[in-house]
Amino acid sequence: MEILLDSVYLSFGTNEVLRGAYLRMKKGQVTGMLGRNGTGKSCLLKILTGQLRPENLYIGVDGVYTKDLYAVPGLINYLPQHTCHPDGLQLSKILSLYGVDSGTFMERHGHLFPEENPRFGILSGGTKRLFEVLLLLAADTHFTLLDEPFSHIMPLHIGYVSEVIRRRSAVKGILVTDHQYEHVLDLADTLYLIQNGASRLIDGREDLVRYGYLR
Repeated sequence: MEILLDSVYLSFGTNEVLRGAYLRMKKGQVTGMLGRNGTGKSCLLKILTGQLRPENLYIGVDGVYTKDLYAVPGLINYLPQHTCHPDGLQLSKILSLYGVDSGTFMERHGHLFPEENPRFGILSGGTKRLFEVLLLLAADTHFTLLDEPFSHIMPLHIGYVSEVIRRRSAVKGILVTDHQYEHVLDLADTLYLIQNGASRLIDGREDLVRYGYLR
């Protein structure tokens, strides 16, 4: 299964953010997306999840035009840059809302949290982020979109999250964008650079230097 996002044009007033950008995600792979602040990475994710409507857009699922990915049951889930779950809910309740078995989840990841079934609100900012990343990866969707999954989590846990992403990419497609580019480079089977409103397919660090993303 694959999702193709193509011919994306988006502007805010006179500011053209995206000019013909495209992105292809395949199930069974990690797709990486890099770019400097303001180049449109988060805009592309918001377009995929229906939060932004660009001037022009094609989205296809296995070659079939699909207007709203989020309306297709079980197709995608999405981690935004900000925390997005109510502080008053216990972790088991949040897990159940995503169809994730709490017992299995806690058996695998419970050592990362301060008690057996805490309320979301008592977690530190970094632990909230860690829980949300692991939650979306565990949920039964064909694709998971992760916007800055490594932000705010402890360096000790970045390797843990990377390993879970690798493992889960065997059964779903995962899109990762993060300013900590080394982790994206390490994970990505396919890598895009968003630059000057367009997408470039990247074949390693040398391309990132050639296009001015790295020195």
